[in-house]
Amino acid sequence: MTVEDLSERIGYLTWHLTQALVRRMEHALRPLHLTQAQYTALAWLSNEGPVSGAELARRCGVTAQSVGVAIHGLAERGMVERRAHPSNGRIIEISITAAGRVLALQGEQALLPIEDQALAMFTPAERQRLRNDLRRVLSVLHPSALPQGG
Repeated sequence: MTVEDLSERIGYLTWHLTQALVRRMEHALRPLHLTQAQYTALAWLSNEGPVSGAELARRCGVTAQSVGVAIHGLAERGMVERRAHPSNGRIIEISITAAGRVLALQGEQALLPIEDQALAMFTPAERQRLRNDLRRVLSVLHPSALPQGG
């Protein structure tokens, strides 16, 4: 028995893809003084509304500590607000501000060329198929990373 060629392993391929994307995303977000974790948090909050830090961490696929650091930096810049949850005062709810929404959109615009380059060789139908297939895998391995309607 031999070990399968690594270039055929989904984990190996997705790890390298993730590393390449993260490097490019961090570089593209740097002029906005955003980390990938901060952008992801802003995008989630912009699309899904206020959530607890723990829930935001689950949805972003990072630790609570990582999301805490990201949110702290965003709160200092006035991009998010933290306040007690309306029905449970022990839970701190995080919401995006108007300035945070603008920054999320700027981040999205900075990242679009990366996605366009990565998907340039695919037809529109192939792009949609790839997105659907990735969502299917993600729904098994990390379902909370998908939007509520996803």
